[in-house]
Amino acid sequence: MSRSDSVVGSPSVNRSWTVIDFVLIWLGGLFGSALLATPGVLADNSDLTIILALAGQYLGNLAVFLLLRRRKEEREVGFRIEAGDFFYVGLGLIFQIAMALLILPLANLLFPDGRPPQEIAETIAEADSLLLQTSLVLVAVVIGPIAEEVLFRGVLLKAFERRGEIFAVVATAFIFSAVHILGLGTEDIWKSALVVLPPLFILGLVLARLTQRRGRLGPAIFLHSGWNLLAAFVLLLPSDLV
Repeated sequence: MSRSDSVVGSPSVNRSWTVIDFVLIWLGGLFGSALLATPGVLADNSDLTIILALAGQYLGNLAVFLLLRRRKEEREVGFRIEAGDFFYVGLGLIFQIAMALLILPLANLLFPDGRPPQEIAETIAEADSLLLQTSLVLVAVVIGPIAEEVLFRGVLLKAFERRGEIFAVVATAFIFSAVHILGLGTEDIWKSALVVLPPLFILGLVLARLTQRRGRLGPAIFLHSGWNLLAAFVLLLPSDLV
């Protein structure tokens, strides 16, 4: 047996990204969130708990991603940013406005007294602490888009592309929108899903296709950031003004 044959047959051979990798990274975020939030819970400090939980989530995602990346042939998930990518922040803002206007009639029909409840949205809107409010906006506009694009349009998109580019775009968009059900709370969850998830599915389609066409994550990260930027800004406005 040649040396190359023995390497190919080795159980430690590097592999491409898989859906299992995506799940492991996702679970790493859940574990990290629970672990780091513990001091805040013990101190009975809700603001500290939220900040530590968010930090733990993304640190957990990153830790598992880096551990898995060491054994991959395709270590690169396209995390490259260029100066011109900042242009996509503006596109994200415009896209968010367009989707909000498109879904507005349905939103008014299902929620005539206000916007659909979302846990993270209500947390930002009701945050009394400037530190908490700043942390949540930072996560929504900077940290969240980076982490989610690496996870969804990096790892998961590459895992699905072996079944075809179109399949990968649709599948990642569906999963991307579906996981946001976890942030809708328990009150009128299905009505909220009808309003919140379709725009997120469309956003997922655009982000995935944009990543495929550009061959890197920079444009998707900044478009995602622009989308979240407008949402975070609206949530900081007084409810009667909104």
